[in-house]
Amino acid sequence: MVFFTRAADAEVSELERLLALLGVPSLRIDADVLGPIQVEPTTPATIRIGGRAVRPTASWTRRFWASAMPPARTPVDVLHRDSWLALAAQLARSAPAALPGPRMGLLEQLTEAAASGVGVPATVVGTDLAEAADLLPGDRLIVKVLDTHFVESAPGTLHGFLPCVLPRAEVAGLATTSRVPLVVQGYVPHTAEYRVYAMCGELITFEVRKPAPDAIWRDPDAVAVRAVDAPADVAAAVAGLAERWSLGYGAFDVLATEDGTVFLEVNADGDWRWYEAKAGVRTVSRALALMLRDLHIACGGTVTRSGFDLLTVMAG
Repeated sequence: MVFFTRAADAEVSELERLLALLGVPSLRIDADVLGPIQVEPTTPATIRIGGRAVRPTASWTRRFWASAMPPARTPVDVLHRDSWLALAAQLARSAPAALPGPRMGLLEQLTEAAASGVGVPATVVGTDLAEAADLLPGDRLIVKVLDTHFVESAPGTLHGFLPCVLPRAEVAGLATTSRVPLVVQGYVPHTAEYRVYAMCGELITFEVRKPAPDAIWRDPDAVAVRAVDAPADVAAAVAGLAERWSLGYGAFDVLATEDGTVFLEVNADGDWRWYEAKAGVRTVSRALALMLRDLHIACGGTVTRSGFDLLTVMAG
């Protein structure tokens, strides 16, 4: 099992630990700790790194980002960055199984979800917030960025641009002098919010209660999370979209409303350990480790532990 990520990815560190207990060998390539590597274009590719020669059975690309690498200040730096990004992408695709699956932007997600019959918020993306607000109904609007909520200006330095709920008049009075395309959505009244992890057909659901969309980052103590069984319509919507989009892994954010399920977005890099810790469970980590073990075996890999050891892992 080969992971393409970065050194600070605690989720992958936990999966490495669980896979070792399950007897599944793994290799990790971090964007911020790049060293010597040799690749032979066999099927699958043979990777020689750190004195090991391995052939991936499955790959998972999570956070192998250009922003995790040192800033590219010279043409040689740019070549170094782009070559590593190309190598990681090609190696990941060469594995018999590659996670998380196709990556889609928010506009694609909302368009396809609506086309499949799943509810979505009224949405406008544009550079003029006042014009966008004019196109949307309701007295409360949500403003958020189109891509990730954080910008990494230098490796390890994050700047957050977090979603906010604003009165219509306040949104109309905002000006985007930088002409950055932003997302403006109608606020959706809801009875519950869910974070649903879809993993090769399995769903694990958390109910999330928070006072504001950005509370997870600004005031995490105010956020309550509990493990639940997804309502039937929520489960059907998430399972249908995950299958439609061929996602081996995805963290779905959805709302339950009086009119049915409303899909907000899916994050192919969505973390899970924070939600687990809040809810006092380890269900996602364990389910993912077992899923990766099964993928590893299905793709011709072997394990060095028995079922008895697996029971020990599940009880730990």
